[in-house]
Amino acid sequence: MKSYKTEAPAFSLVLRHPWLMISTFFGAGCITPAPGTWGSFAAWLAFWLMQSAFGRAPIWFASALAFILGCIAVGRSETYLYKTDHGSIVIDEVVAVWLTLLVTPIGFFWQLASVIAFRFFDIVKLPPVSVLDSMRQNGFTVMLDDVFAAVYAIILINAAAYVLEVSGFAAPIWTFF
Repeated sequence: MKSYKTEAPAFSLVLRHPWLMISTFFGAGCITPAPGTWGSFAAWLAFWLMQSAFGRAPIWFASALAFILGCIAVGRSETYLYKTDHGSIVIDEVVAVWLTLLVTPIGFFWQLASVIAFRFFDIVKLPPVSVLDSMRQNGFTVMLDDVFAAVYAIILINAAAYVLEVSGFAAPIWTFF
């Protein structure tokens, strides 16, 4: 019978297993409480560092690669975590945050709002996220449900930016590459 323990894995265990390293985003998912929030903010930090060093274009490739590796890592991590969608798995948050930040306005406050909006939709789980979450979980469904939460966040933040721009209260800047 499968155990559903949800304690964070020991960081020493994460360091010994590459798939755990990927699925916990280098241990960010081991931080409690709220590992998903810690993972989201770690993703934002990684986004900022990559953008500063390489620009935005490589982050598109990094997002696609992280999605593919995440699908595999989530399944492989089940061996060590005893649960497919364990709380310490945050690679799905990483991909979703990167996608959200790539297509919402640039700037600290827009990015902060984007990460917060994503976390809200990731927690609330509107359809189709709730449907994916209720299905039998595998690496792909775990990754995909956060991508849908990112889509909701993207719509909300871009709509707010557009309204604020039209009303003259803000001048958001979008750049995709």
